[in-house]
Amino acid sequence: MYSEIPNQRIPQARKTKQWAIDTMEAFFSIAEDGITNRKEELRKLYDYYNGVIYDDDYRYVVQPYGKTRKNFPSKMRNYPLIKPIIDLLLGEKAKRPFNYSVTVQNSDSVSRMEEEKKGAVLESMKQAFVNEMNAMGMETGVPSQEQPQLPEELARMFERSYTDTRAILGQKGMNYILQDCHVHEKLQKAWFHFLVAGEAYTERGVKNSNVFYDVLNPLDVDYDLDPDLDYVEDGDWAMVTKYMHPSSVVEKWGRDLTPEQIDEVFQSSGSGSFAYDSTFRNRQEELRDRLVRVRILYWQSMQRTGFMSFFDPETGAMEMIEVEDGFRIPKELKEFGAKITWEWHNLVYQGVCIEEDMYINMRPFDNQRMSINNPSKNKLPINGRKYSDINSNNISLVMLGIPYQLNYNTYKYRLELAIARSKDIIAQLDINLIPKKWDMDKFMYYVEGTGIAWIDYNKEGVKLSPQHQSVLDLSMKTMGTYVELLNSIQMEWERVSGVNRQRMGGMTQYDGKATSQQAIVQSAHTTEDLYRKFAGIEQRDLQALLDYSKEAWISGKEAQYILPDGAVEFFSIDPLPYLESDLGIFVSDATKELEKLALMREFGMGMLQNGTPASTVADIVDSENFVMMKDQIKSAEAKMQELEAAQGQAEQEARAAELEMKEKERNDININLQLDRENKIQVAEINNQEAPPPPPPPAPDTSHQDRAVDIKDREVSEKERSNRAKEDISRKAANKKDKK
Repeated sequence: MYSEIPNQRIPQARKTKQWAIDTMEAFFSIAEDGITNRKEELRKLYDYYNGVIYDDDYRYVVQPYGKTRKNFPSKMRNYPLIKPIIDLLLGEKAKRPFNYSVTVQNSDSVSRMEEEKKGAVLESMKQAFVNEMNAMGMETGVPSQEQPQLPEELARMFERSYTDTRAILGQKGMNYILQDCHVHEKLQKAWFHFLVAGEAYTERGVKNSNVFYDVLNPLDVDYDLDPDLDYVEDGDWAMVTKYMHPSSVVEKWGRDLTPEQIDEVFQSSGSGSFAYDSTFRNRQEELRDRLVRVRILYWQSMQRTGFMSFFDPETGAMEMIEVEDGFRIPKELKEFGAKITWEWHNLVYQGVCIEEDMYINMRPFDNQRMSINNPSKNKLPINGRKYSDINSNNISLVMLGIPYQLNYNTYKYRLELAIARSKDIIAQLDINLIPKKWDMDKFMYYVEGTGIAWIDYNKEGVKLSPQHQSVLDLSMKTMGTYVELLNSIQMEWERVSGVNRQRMGGMTQYDGKATSQQAIVQSAHTTEDLYRKFAGIEQRDLQALLDYSKEAWISGKEAQYILPDGAVEFFSIDPLPYLESDLGIFVSDATKELEKLALMREFGMGMLQNGTPASTVADIVDSENFVMMKDQIKSAEAKMQELEAAQGQAEQEARAAELEMKEKERNDININLQLDRENKIQVAEINNQEAPPPPPPPAPDTSHQDRAVDIKDREVSEKERSNRAKEDISRKAANKKDKK
């Protein structure tokens, strides 16, 4: 029967040590109801994953008549069906992109962006004016810069690229936390618990001015089982049970223990007086007498906060200050109308119980996660969720696979028995058929070596009859049936789990590319719900780590972390603006990221075929997320544009040089032609020829322009020859007339 939980909505002065003990015992009674059965069921799930055989599961097989048969030619073994599926999903999770971004949720974030956008537009307008003055030849002393044509265009560009400086600082802080706390590695461990047990739990907080993050064993966690509760951090309580060595207990809580209590811890060790879950087996049972049970409880209580209002005698204005629970108004303030308005909000408490009755460390939790805008919104340091417990008992992927694993092992066992019983078809021969003076070994030697059974018909009692030559069929024709059953069980398990053979790389010669791809896509749809629900844990844990960093770095933080490309990033956090920032975490859809990454990698390989340098393509393919890949592609495109521009400029210069050369060649040809014509005219005049012979045609040119020039030149030459011939005829006629 549950103990009644004490009233949590009472003043701080009434929250005594006994009140805290009563509260903890009430939650213990809730947690311990059916706790043994639940944890034993969880342990079995991990055993099934590891291939542990439970005799009770196969008793009807190995003991069909209530008795165990010894020296059977078969042994019950585990043939893993579950483990390969779980291992595949573990591997896929490790390769999935993990992209997140930090945003600012403060109420002033929009107005802050608008102010910065207005400033950017004004600066752009000033630069545009400077550019215009410089173009007019006026000395401004400021170099010209390319600017958007319209302020509206700049505003749109600013909105697309704007990031609050507080978000940038939060992003750097988050990057540092991920590396410092090994978050990726620990989330992989939590994913394993989620697949096997259908539950995953984590603890977040602050230790020694640093953020810490840890994954908890589902066997050690109990929490509020509200049917409408999705995540543990939003519940009323959560408890972690640890089994520790006495020295570890004293090391962690020694400052809260009295000398007598420390002695009790060490004296009780090894005596078996400390409570321990008797269902632990193997190694845990051996350690039982040396371990101490420690229960750490967190629960939501309530705290009263007052807001005192009064008139300031110096300013005459109404003032308001926050006061703690138990504050009393001084007499001098009562004269100015001071009064207190009390409000209640959630406050997380903690407590530790060692053994059965050693209660310590019962006080408000050191690191409260209150919302800036809503102080009553407070969260527990423990988080996690179950996979599928809506209106039903929770289930995991391993739990779904247990019936198929049991049936598969059973039919494997029966197949092994069938193989052992199978003796093929054997002949039944009368022993009197063996020739005289032969022993059995010699007879069987000739039977197996020659295939001939030598028979002594003279031996007494030898007669040829059907009984001498009969056969006995000891072959097991059911083996094929067992194989078909095994294949059917495996296919059904793949269908239920959502991980088919194509996804596991089991292609056949009959599988087409399109069919295989469709099968893989359909398989991914089935398991997507697992990834989606676990992504909720990831998002909430990152948000918690970011929130706790404000408490851890209350005095500021200077640190460094490694970027994906190996570079070192330094950052420094000013505590005041960081504490006042309401930072949020957005985690992108990893499935969509994978699809985009695959498409862009294909695009990158196409760039390689189009002449993009191999080093650039390698950077694109090696990108861990889509944002990095886009940056790499943009950089490659910019380099390609620069290269194309340089190549275009070089081609233009080459064409100009070629045209200049051709123009020079045409001029040289025209000059040579003119000189040749003049020489021939002079020779003709000297030799008193009627007309100079026509000049040879110019060399053919493939250029249309060259041909047009040649035609024009020939026309000019023919006209000149005709005029000169007429002049010669007139001159000769005049000479003849003078002679007469």
